[in-house]
Amino acid sequence: QGALESKDSLKVPRTLVIRRGKVENEILEFIQDLRKLLLPHTALNLKEDTSKNRKAKLSDYATQICAPMGITHILALTQNASQINLRIARTPTGPTLSFKVRTFSLVQHVRSYQRRPYNSNTAFAQSAVVVTNNFGDSEAKPHVKLMRITFQNMFPVVNVATVKLGDVRRVVLFNLIRRKKKKEDTNDKKN
Repeated sequence: QGALESKDSLKVPRTLVIRRGKVENEILEFIQDLRKLLLPHTALNLKEDTSKNRKAKLSDYATQICAPMGITHILALTQNASQINLRIARTPTGPTLSFKVRTFSLVQHVRSYQRRPYNSNTAFAQSAVVVTNNFGDSEAKPHVKLMRITFQNMFPVVNVATVKLGDVRRVVLFNLIRRKKKKEDTNDKKN
């Protein structure tokens, strides 16, 4: 870590949003939207070398880029013919969460549906407030706890006693949708 960094700045989580391999233009816009969501503690205009990032592993990013720059989380998007994957890695040692991206909406699509879209550069000067919904409490399964903790740790902690409500302009909601498991009908099986 640099000698000029204060103790408080070392506690602020920093993220890096990257793509791995070739992706469509819509995914590139999604990556830019993710970077903007994570402002001000992420690289908004990161230039990636597409020829090198196909061969680079997340561990290479963690050791060569993240450790010297104090980056705590990597979000890596990949795309193949059938699916889009998102990996969220805590650097330098993990854990790494993997997700399939089934659907997503770009900021431009959301704004096109709004009557009066709000656009302010000052809103991105402060970090967003994180809300986790349906992740359970202390009795939740370990993988659900890990998701909740990872999502919360990607953003700086908000001190409720000292925060100015005028500075809070953005909220990030992580909502866990629990799918019901299909029960096998034992009456149909005959021995």
